[in-house]
Amino acid sequence: MRTYVPTPEWIVLDWHHACIAAELLCIQRCTGCGRWRHPPRRFCPACQSDQATFEPVTGSGSVLSFAVSHRSLDPGWQAHAPYATLLVELDEGPRLLAATTTPPGEIRIGQRLAVRTEALSENFVLVWADPASHDEPTSMAPRARGNPHD
Repeated sequence: MRTYVPTPEWIVLDWHHACIAAELLCIQRCTGCGRWRHPPRRFCPACQSDQATFEPVTGSGSVLSFAVSHRSLDPGWQAHAPYATLLVELDEGPRLLAATTTPPGEIRIGQRLAVRTEALSENFVLVWADPASHDEPTSMAPRARGNPHD
């Protein structure tokens, strides 16, 4: 069963398009002061510049927090319950939410992660984060997996 795929708008849609075009996780960066920011915003909170670009990031980060869902309103995710949604702090500084296939009992605060994106439509990417292994690079290139939207 497929999951619901939202249709983002405005500057958030620009972020999704940047990730899809780069085939990597991109984060908005102020061209005035260099500050990374997510979610995307019109003005930089540090210098108030309205000039920014979306740039690829390393795809490395760590678990800052997480929530475990035991039920889902989306039937496409229900078969995967319980599942965790992660709050990831990227090495560049910004924080973002990510899905994971890691069982909730194996997730630890501070755990190192490899973060990547997966295009679910021409206008939407889902961010995935799983434990980084020493054998695989922390590239954000999508990989085959058993996702609920397949």
